[in-house]
Amino acid sequence: MDRIEQLMSDYPDIEFSFDKLMPLDLGGYTVGNRITINDRLSESEQYQWLFEELGHYQTSVGDISDYGDVESAKQEHLARNWGYKHFLSEKDIKRLKSNHPENDYEVADDLGMQLNYLHEIGFTYGLHFKHASD
Repeated sequence: MDRIEQLMSDYPDIEFSFDKLMPLDLGGYTVGNRITINDRLSESEQYQWLFEELGHYQTSVGDISDYGDVESAKQEHLARNWGYKHFLSEKDIKRLKSNHPENDYEVADDLGMQLNYLHEIGFTYGLHFKHASD
């Protein structure tokens, strides 16, 4: 069982699907107890989006697709933070800090995530990573 299947198995009440026809600029969406992930994304991107969509399942109420609406933006932020904090716990962050990684590329690779996602999680926890190009 890969890590996506493992994560999905932790939520038996949710129906998961992967859509090959979803636009590339949309990673996933949640409607009720159904989560759909873009099947054209890489495994690491699908895993990241799965956490965010689980965050929506856990924290969002109603249709929040209008990003111009303040309440929708708040719920979007809350769902993303839920995803970040469940992808990497505070314990994981402390372990990362104690290992003194050389650069952010190394950390992202070790964690199996995209670099920009690492930066977003790091920002949530107040971390700043040293870029390999610095």
